[in-house]
Amino acid sequence: MIWGVSELDMKNKAVFLDRDGTLNKDSIDYIKHLSEYEIFDFTPEALRILQKMGFKLVVITNQSVIARGMSSTKEVESIHNFLTNELKKHGVTLDGIYYCPHHPDDNCPCRKPETGNIEKAIKDHNIDPIRSYFIGDSKRDIEAGKKVGCKTILVLTGERIKSPDETTNWNIKPDHVTKDLLEAAKLIQKIESSK
Repeated sequence: MIWGVSELDMKNKAVFLDRDGTLNKDSIDYIKHLSEYEIFDFTPEALRILQKMGFKLVVITNQSVIARGMSSTKEVESIHNFLTNELKKHGVTLDGIYYCPHHPDDNCPCRKPETGNIEKAIKDHNIDPIRSYFIGDSKRDIEAGKKVGCKTILVLTGERIKSPDETTNWNIKPDHVTKDLLEAAKLIQKIESSK
């Protein structure tokens, strides 16, 4: 340990990001092929803001299209390669993409709202979840983020939740609700600069 610096200070902070409906347009019928994949225009700028603040950028996504036989591991990974390369063109580097390929009925510990993939990322990248955020477009994203101790932001760019009022009956509520990822990044910037 460096003198005068606690072990906690040496840990990284991260923004955990859902994929579909957060970084890119979602579909009720699932994103099955690269041809259906469309990154939001504001995503690179939002991630650049977060990266400049020193956050690791980690994608945590459920991809049951694989278990459902609607897509393949190869196809999902081609989408992730495309996402990574497109962001690199804008000066943004993803630190990791963790996906669960299982069906909801499989009760997999890495499928959100379970936290297996988040815990793996925390270990892989030496992340302090208390200093980190989870941004997503669904109840399960918020639940997963809360379970590991992150601050949570719900974005309204997904297919299912279009208004903050829809969270009224949730037993676990987001810390913040924003219209999209760019607004979320600017909110984090504001919160962090006021510390």
